[in-house]
Amino acid sequence: MSFRQPRFVLAWVTREGEPTTPMGEGGSVLFVEHPERGWEIPGGHVEQGELPETALLRELKEETGLEGVILSWNTEYYPEGWVAHVVVPARTDVRWKVSDENVVAVQWWAEVPPVRTWTEEEFEELANHFSSR
Repeated sequence: MSFRQPRFVLAWVTREGEPTTPMGEGGSVLFVEHPERGWEIPGGHVEQGELPETALLRELKEETGLEGVILSWNTEYYPEGWVAHVVVPARTDVRWKVSDENVVAVQWWAEVPPVRTWTEEEFEELANHFSSR
């Protein structure tokens, strides 16, 4: 693991008890819909003096209403950010709303959702990284 502190953290969220297979091969991942940026994975900036783990779990709770457990980190994919594989308790909800003004909806996706500012390749590469763990 790198010792530099990230500017931002992102959560690659899967459900407890589900196989860690890639999206499109039976796995599903949690995405949030931002009003301008479209579908993306939960996350945000690390505040001054905040640990990356604390920031990630805070952002996950704010953006999805869920609490999770960090299984591993990818500290190399983004130059200034870290992505954690987080597992949350199994839910039957497929899509829901939260009170965060920056999140229109929260939804489980079995494939990369329609993206605006992110690329399908980013999510496919992250899916392969975390499914191989």
